[in-house]
Amino acid sequence: MPREHRRRSCKCNGGAQYRRSSMCKTAREFVTGIGECVSEYETVLDGARKLAAFGVDALPICGEDRTVIGILSEADVVRVVAERRDPDSVRIGLLAHAVSVVDADAPIADVRSRMAERGIASAPVTDEGRLIGMLRRADLLDGSEGPVGEVRAIARV
Repeated sequence: MPREHRRRSCKCNGGAQYRRSSMCKTAREFVTGIGECVSEYETVLDGARKLAAFGVDALPICGEDRTVIGILSEADVVRVVAERRDPDSVRIGLLAHAVSVVDADAPIADVRSRMAERGIASAPVTDEGRLIGMLRRADLLDGSEGPVGEVRAIARV
């Protein structure tokens, strides 16, 4: 299916196609940031500075081609310090662990369920394997889905 067509409609409700509605949004529409990430070759200290600068608790770890290879969290930084390792010499790539990545065109209802089931607070969003931004649990709590979102949309008209 051509990419442009996928952005205007989505498959929901058992595979039936609908025009864009609040019940049929994709992860792309909830992405925050501009795809900030840390390199696997940066130090934990560099990563901690970026976490502070962007005001976030986690950033994706990206390879040179912006593919996501892991995630750096505040907990990772604390762990390095607690183990008395030098954050200015430990490379972020050594901390990389499996991460749940969200496809930009995934239905947001499915993403919300998966994040809740797995206890995921934030997840990198990719388009054709490349990072485009992050999806955080708080981004999904704005009430734009379901009946509340429908009422808000009507009230704005």
